[in-house]
Amino acid sequence: MALLPTLPLIPGESLTSYVNRVAKFHCNLSLTKFLRFFEISQQELLRPEPETLRRISDLTGQPAEDLANMSFLRAGTRLLTIMGETVHSEFTDLSTRPLCPECLLEDLGADSTSGGMPVGRLEWQMQPVRVCGKHGVVLQARNASTYVDRFRLLPELSAERAMLDEMMSKAQFHKPSRLQTYAIDRLNGCVGPAWLDEQRLDYAARACEMLGVILVAGTHIDLRAVTDAQWSAAGDLGFSYAMDGAEGIYAGLQVAFDQFVSKNAKGGPQKAFGRFYQWLQFNKNKKPAGPIRDVARDFILDHFSIEPGTNLMGDIVNERRVHSASSLARESGDHPKTINRAIILAGLADGDTEKVTATMTFDAKAAEELMDRIRTSISVRGLEGYLNCNRVQAQQLVRTGILPRLLPDGPRVVGSLKNVSRESADEFLEALMGEAKVVSTASEGALDIVAAAEKSRWPAIDIVRGILSGLFETVEVVSPSLKFKGILVDPREVRATLERNQLQGYIGVKEAVELLGMRQPNLNTLLRIRKADGSRYITERIVTNAKDVPVRLFPVEEIEQFLRDYVSLKEIADREKLSSKVMRAKIDGWGVAPITEGFELGRIWYRRVDLETADLENA
Repeated sequence: MALLPTLPLIPGESLTSYVNRVAKFHCNLSLTKFLRFFEISQQELLRPEPETLRRISDLTGQPAEDLANMSFLRAGTRLLTIMGETVHSEFTDLSTRPLCPECLLEDLGADSTSGGMPVGRLEWQMQPVRVCGKHGVVLQARNASTYVDRFRLLPELSAERAMLDEMMSKAQFHKPSRLQTYAIDRLNGCVGPAWLDEQRLDYAARACEMLGVILVAGTHIDLRAVTDAQWSAAGDLGFSYAMDGAEGIYAGLQVAFDQFVSKNAKGGPQKAFGRFYQWLQFNKNKKPAGPIRDVARDFILDHFSIEPGTNLMGDIVNERRVHSASSLARESGDHPKTINRAIILAGLADGDTEKVTATMTFDAKAAEELMDRIRTSISVRGLEGYLNCNRVQAQQLVRTGILPRLLPDGPRVVGSLKNVSRESADEFLEALMGEAKVVSTASEGALDIVAAAEKSRWPAIDIVRGILSGLFETVEVVSPSLKFKGILVDPREVRATLERNQLQGYIGVKEAVELLGMRQPNLNTLLRIRKADGSRYITERIVTNAKDVPVRLFPVEEIEQFLRDYVSLKEIADREKLSSKVMRAKIDGWGVAPITEGFELGRIWYRRVDLETADLENA
């Protein structure tokens, strides 16, 4: 039978607080004596089972479902539920009894909703709630050193005005964190942000606080020394990143990493992220951390040279994503300074070519391929024997870019970095030989390239370009083993064709698409589209070969200018070590539009000047 009249519930009140008011209102008994009289243990009230809730419902006249929403209920080993949310038992700590003294002083007023009785708020029991949302007072915790204290120190039993006045005299004030507001709103049925909603509430709260605390209090702060005000600030800052989902968490970790780099510190992820890393890596109690673990793991693999086989946050690393100069040196045998210079000059990373930095990392696969190319590269002198040409021809092939150097020429490109990759030499030779018809006897008047150059009075390099562009009808080879020297052309045809077409400074389709990194259909599109002022990006010239067949040629200068003025999304994303999708969203946020909306050019391309301006504005 219910005790009448039914005592109304107060929104946000805890179950223990309500039963305390019922005990006083109906029986003028203390909570302890009331529970003893009705044979309900203190532990049953703190963590009520369905039967306990039914009995309290029968006594108070309040629905058991409403009473259940006023307390944390057992849901398994070290798991609780609150308002349908499952959380770890650490989400509410019975060993502390935090309270807002200002709220309790207001409750003691005769005109209060509680009739002058202190009211314990359910939200005070939640780990991320550290500040009173009404008064901005940092909650003051009273530690329950004994089992009996768990009840004796309940906020709803704190009716001593003098004690509360003293607590207020020492009170600190702080703005409630957005994490605290989110946790309370989520229990009340509010939705968003999505990334946080998709995980357990305790995971979401801990993720925000652990990311925030290393930014607020320092990466290696003793967590036991972090004040409630600092935890509140940490939760607020962490939430500001987490509300943007995995990308936001990644951005927050980038801030911590940038701080680490700015100090010229040395060390791995534990040095950079301290307690945050230790929380996820050294998980002795096997307590899951939620999806932040995967984001953190990705960030570390993207920024630190982690060896395959390493156990990183519970999973074995299968493949190294990035190298440092030191890690690649250990693996390849090359000197770290050589690697550092090559990587920076190749555009795989930004830094000082003369100073090896431990925190500078770069794409592992691209770096390994680059060092392999350098290791097997061919010097200009070595090209003479490799291609079977003379020194002047080798120098011209390299100087004109027909055979590109490993790295763009410059004052710091020295030694082996000035070489030509074996792959480029092979591709050139294959293309050149591929244009020649194998014959048993050379056509009348056909000469090798050097002899034809002397007789036609056209540079040998222009003859080579003419062969690669398909301008000549007579291109033969009797002995393929002679390589470059085995290629034969007709000097009369060379002179007539080149005089007619004036080939200098132009390249064919194959060379053009290779320089631009496009396929032929994309090149065709580039020829059609126009800049904002109506001008073309690249022009085309149609010439005819000896058979009057049209041959398409393109100005090298215009192609090089295009590559100086424009950059592809993939190149930007690779440089920033982000996915193309994330990089595109970032650039869109800057308000920078690509030169084409879709993938008509094979990739998304931007004006470099637009990106540089936007980057400065958003710095």
